[in-house]
Parts: sequence; structure tokens; C-alpha cells
Amino acid sequence: MEPNTATERVRALPRAEHETRRSLGDLARRLQTSASLRPAVATRQIFARTTGLLYAAGGGLALAMILLSRPMPRNVWSMVAIAGLCVLAGIFMMLRGERLEAWTHHFFIALGTVLIAVGVYLAGGGARSVGLASLFMFVSLGCFFCFAWSVALVHLAFIEICSMFAFTVAGVTESDVIVQQGCMIAVGIVVGYMTRATAAAERDLLTGLLNRRGFDRRLREAIVDAQHTGDSLSVLLLDLDDFKSINERSGHPEGDRCLREVANIWKRLVTDGMLLARPGDDEFAIMLPGYTANRAAAFADQLRAAVADESLCSAGVAELQADDSRSMLVGRAEVALYEAKRNGGGHSIQFGVVDVAAADDIHAGLQLGQFEVYYQPIIDLNLREVIGDEALIRWNHPTKGLVAPDDFIPAAEKSGAIHALGQWILNEACAGTAAYIKTSGLPRRVSVNASGHELKSTDYAANVAAVLASTGLPPSALVIEVTESTFDADHPHVISVLHDLRQLGVGIAIDDFGTGYSSLNRLDHLPANVLKIDRSFVAAIPVTGAEVPILKAIVALADALGLRIIAEGVETLHQAEVLAGLGCSHAQGYYFGRPHPDQQATRVPESLILLEGVSTAA
Repeated sequence: MEPNTATERVRALPRAEHETRRSLGDLARRLQTSASLRPAVATRQIFARTTGLLYAAGGGLALAMILLSRPMPRNVWSMVAIAGLCVLAGIFMMLRGERLEAWTHHFFIALGTVLIAVGVYLAGGGARSVGLASLFMFVSLGCFFCFAWSVALVHLAFIEICSMFAFTVAGVTESDVIVQQGCMIAVGIVVGYMTRATAAAERDLLTGLLNRRGFDRRLREAIVDAQHTGDSLSVLLLDLDDFKSINERSGHPEGDRCLREVANIWKRLVTDGMLLARPGDDEFAIMLPGYTANRAAAFADQLRAAVADESLCSAGVAELQADDSRSMLVGRAEVALYEAKRNGGGHSIQFGVVDVAAADDIHAGLQLGQFEVYYQPIIDLNLREVIGDEALIRWNHPTKGLVAPDDFIPAAEKSGAIHALGQWILNEACAGTAAYIKTSGLPRRVSVNASGHELKSTDYAANVAAVLASTGLPPSALVIEVTESTFDADHPHVISVLHDLRQLGVGIAIDDFGTGYSSLNRLDHLPANVLKIDRSFVAAIPVTGAEVPILKAIVALADALGLRIIAEGVETLHQAEVLAGLGCSHAQGYYFGRPHPDQQATRVPESLILLEGVSTAA
């Protein structure tokens, strides 16, 4: 309705001015976003193939022109070498370019500019120089096809500087190339506009992220790659629980600000290979190549915590299964997201795992300091002294009391909270052992258990290295224990992570040996240096006598493979005597010491100290 009085018109002025400023602000943000974004099609793979093809085509055309020239150019062999280099560079880019870092994209574009300029100069002017200068159009195409407007224009300016310098020293006049140069600029800009016009249909202008169409296209491509390579792939859907109330309470501008801020926060957490998108109003999606559902759920918890000041957030996770389509994978993630919201919001749920309360209790316990590390001593039976500990986690629950790991680790593994638990105990155990070494001046090892879910994380070894660096614990003082029955020892990522740990100098122990289904086969390719005999074999030692053929075989096998042996569950002096007689070098169990919050000194039971003359033969 039109304001019908002078007073109403005066009151309407601030509102109109506010709306104008808001519109101008939105326009400025959209222009800034458009200028700073690369086209959606400019993936590493597309860049590598496009740039490689242009390099090879340019080098081939230049080579053909040189060889067909009559008379031959004076610098013919130099020009042939440059053309051949371009062809080889093109082949390299097409075969290996997608593995290169992002900064190398600019290097190859600039290198192409310089090589063409040198070729124009070596051609000596005239028609040959003008013909070679046509190849600048290939560089222009690559710039505007693959880079943001702002970056492409910088490259274009570099092309103009190099070309003008080459034309000047070669004696080519501006009139000879002005049409060619104008066409180069026009074609580059037109290609850039068409590329972005196509990509705009896949972009969310508010946040600069891919929209549903763009995410679906990239997800279909990732599914094909994952099914071909056998790698893991997970999808994570996130929904802002408070978004509706923000819009209703503070208006749409505040809602838009919240969406942009959440997107910016998550952009900083998303690493190379991941893909963040905004498919709907308050819904975000992340594609996580190489992530299991368990690891993706842990990452979802990290994302939710990062935006807690802006809004509560729910997350649903699903992992790619055999013969999955895009719709099937996303559908399962949507079911998990719905389940998270149905449970009150503010949760992360994997498809098929709905024990929200247990996961929340674990995260709350970590934040409130309810967890504690207990150390059980490991004894060197030859030296008869404590040489290390196994770090065990205990939960001082406010209502349940001291909770043993068997009562909460399974829930942590199902929900993804195992990653946070594992990181916590690794930090605490390494820091505690480093402090003990510094205080006592004595060497000490600590063994920390790693879940199979943690080992499937490709950055697990890097996390261990970071913890060692921050705590000051020598890598040789840390042993990572892996239970053979709880992880896929044939998984390439697991083997790679274990090798990376060994290269750091960290020990690898196979825990509960003898309880898995293919122990002997696995020992041959696992990079382990410690073998822990399961307590069931120790418990089977007869009260009188020492006829233990299985234990004898395990010890002989470990000795043949050069593995240090630790027997678990030693509870009596007789068991310790038998193990020492078999040649077992290390042991742990209640006989030597129960788990305790403090690390035990190097003393051992007096009865063991008095053991002398124990035969090393069976």
C-alpha cells in the first residue's frame, strides 16, 4: 500500500534505504563470489586432461609448422626441442597431472606462455612468428576454462606482456597480430562465460558451494571411482536444527548470515578430496572419499561442534555398499538424518546405528574429564624388571561408577566416538610416559590399543606423529597394539597405515594372537615386531608339568620371524616359570601387577627375582 501522508512517507525512507543497501550488498557478495570461484567443471582430473591435450596439440602443431617451413628457420633445433618438450609435458599431464598439487596448475599455464613467447622469438619474425603466436589462444582457453575470473585475468595480462615482448624483439608489428590477439582475448572470455553459465546451474550463490545438481553429478562420478577401486566412500548430510527459529525470530537476513557463516566454518575443516555442498535451505552435504561410516560419523561430530555457537546441528551418515546407486546411498543418509532429528536433534547417527544416548554419554564424559588411563606393567622375564606398560582406559561414570572398557567400547565403535576416545588415550598415555621418562631418567615403553576403525583412517599415522611431537615421547617408546580379530588386515589402507607407523619408528604389536581366523597367514605381511600371546593359552598351562605344545609352537614361530613375545594374563609364578622356560621374553598379568592410575616402578615380585637357572629350553 502506498504511504498516503507525509509522515508515513518519511517513515518509509529508512526502510527503503535499508532495502536498497541490502540489495546492493547481496549483489556485491554475488559478484565477489562469482569472481573468486573456479568453474565447477575445473576438477584436477579435467584440468590435467585439458591442459595435457592443449600442450600436446600445441607442440604437435608447432613441430609440423617447423618441419614444413621452407627454408628452415635458423634456430630450427631449438624450436624442435621446445615443441618436443611441449608434447612430452602434455603426455605427462594427461597421465599423471591429476596427482599434482593445485599450485602446479598455475605453473603449467605460465610455462606454456613462456615457451610460446620463446618460440615466437626464435622463429625470427614474419609469418612463422605470427603463426606460433596463435598458440597463445590455447593458453587463454586453459585460463578461462579452469580458473576464477580474477586469476584468469592475471594470467591473461601475463600472456599479453610476454607476447608483446616477444613480438618486439622478433620484429613483428602490432598491425600483424592485433586481430589475432583480439580474437584470443574474445575467445577466452566467451569460453569463460559459457563455462560459468553452465556451472552456475550447479552453484549456490549465497554460500558459493555446489547445489544439489552439482553434488549429485560429482557423487555419481565418485561412486563409479569407488566401485572401480574398492575404496570406501561415505555421504554425510547435515541439517541446522535452529534455522527455522532463527528466520522467524530475526528475519531472513540473519538466516542468510547464519548459512554463510556455517558454510565458511565448514570450508576450513573440509580438506582436499572432500566435497561440501548445500543441496537445500538449511541442509548441507559432504562427500567423503576414503571414509568409512564410522570415521565419517566422528568427522560429523567435529563439524557439529564447530558451529555450536551458530546453531545446533543434526547429521546422518551412510557408507557406499556394493551395487549402490547415488539415490540409494543418499537415501540411507537421509534416513539416518531423520533418525537424528527424531531423537531430539544435535546428534550424529550412522545408518543402522541408533544408540544416540551412549554416544552422547561418551562425548560428554570426555569433555567432563571422566575418563582415566590405567597402566598395567609389562615385565622383561630375562632382566626381571618392568620395561613398559599397556595403557588401558577406564570410565569414572558419575552414576555407574568405574566402567570397564568392554561395557562402552562396542558402543563407541558403532557410533564413531571411538576416534575421539582413541585420540584421547593416545595423548594421555604418551604424555604420561614422557613425563615418567623425564622424571625417572629410565627408559619406558607404552602400548596403546588402536581400533580397526582408527586404522582405516588414512591420516592415523600422521596423528600419531603429531602426538609424539607434542608430548616429546620418542617413537621407539610407543607400541600400537592391533587386535587381529577386529580389523581387516587385508585392507590396503590398514597395511599402508601400519607401514607408515613402522617408518616413524613406532612398534606394532599383534594383540590376542591365536584368536583370529588366519593368524599365520597374516603374520607374513603385517609389519609387526611384537606378538602378544592371548591369555587363553596362558590359562591353559597345567598346574603341574609344562606340556604346552601350542605355546611352544607359537614361541618358536615368533622367534623364527624375529618378533618380541609378550604373554598376557600371567597370574601365577608357575605360569611365569613355564613361559620363561619356553623362551618367552616378556609377560604381563595380575601376578606382576594390576592396572593402576600410576606407572609402577621397575620392581617385580620377589619370587620372580629369586628365579635362577631357569632353562631356556622347552
